[in-house]
Amino acid sequence: MKVSCIPRMNPGLWPNTLGKGMVSGMNPYSTSDTVRVRLAPATPAVATEVRLHVIVPVFGNWADTIDCLRMLAEQESKGFSVILADDGSPDPPPAEVHLFPFVCYIRGQHVGFAANCNGAARLAHTQGATHLLFLNNDTAFSPRFIGEWLRTVRELPDALVGPLIYWHHNPNSVWFSGGQQSILLPFFRLRREFRARTSVDILCGCVLLVPMTAWLRLGGFHEGFVTYYEDFDFTLRAKRDGISAYVDVDRDLSVLHKVSRTTSRRGVWRKEYRMITSRLFFIRRHYRGIARCACLVLCVAHLATTLVTSLPAVPDPRLLWEAVQVGLWSPAGQPDESPGFRR
Repeated sequence: MKVSCIPRMNPGLWPNTLGKGMVSGMNPYSTSDTVRVRLAPATPAVATEVRLHVIVPVFGNWADTIDCLRMLAEQESKGFSVILADDGSPDPPPAEVHLFPFVCYIRGQHVGFAANCNGAARLAHTQGATHLLFLNNDTAFSPRFIGEWLRTVRELPDALVGPLIYWHHNPNSVWFSGGQQSILLPFFRLRREFRARTSVDILCGCVLLVPMTAWLRLGGFHEGFVTYYEDFDFTLRAKRDGISAYVDVDRDLSVLHKVSRTTSRRGVWRKEYRMITSRLFFIRRHYRGIARCACLVLCVAHLATTLVTSLPAVPDPRLLWEAVQVGLWSPAGQPDESPGFRR
């Protein structure tokens, strides 16, 4: 695994010239090989200093990634570090990635979103992180974004927290809100316009705050979910283990999401094969009895709808059947008997 970290600077000593001459790009808010080691759970730390590590997973899509790093450079609060976790991108990063003094760039083999995030979280643990903020690289946010997250950490130091996530092309429309588990959850995004901080079952990994103690207790994302549903699985396991989760409606915590800018470049059915497998994993792990049967029936209806709406693109029958087989019978979809997950 390649690790390239500029020694961490005192936040107060960040160069005032960082980003000078840079174009803010698509930021509408702008103001100017993975090591698999399971760490033993740590004892809860006394709530004193908050050490926030922002984990930005990336697989290609460097233009959006640079935009995201520029927005982080423009933050009014400098009390954070960034781990840019490259999941074996097909192209090397542009040189500009290494010009941000708060970014630690790591690169491993292509192992998928969940395992890539887990590797970055383990590195953050060794660097003394108390809280992790997972952040998609295809997002835009306010210069007050980090400051508001630090305030939220102090108010809810032991909880998972997610914001309202809006469409980038329609900033007043909610793309995902979080919410409660139901048989429709595996098929439709939760898009409720919450008006106050609310306890929920489900949060999205697009922007997700996790205390390090909770991360260690749960063992991170389940790596059977190569892409998709690992965040839903994680938050439901947290609920079962007594860890609270909230959606917070503060607008400065929210992001504008460009939505699947990485996966969409690879074709609709490349994305859908993984979605089918992960959806079946998720249903097997978190639904029982009649609810599971209803979800499986809905899977058939959902696939039929996708076949029609994706025309003229059509799936490869062999790859489609393989995605279904793996989802239905892989051990990764077995329900957990404990809060953590099986390796």
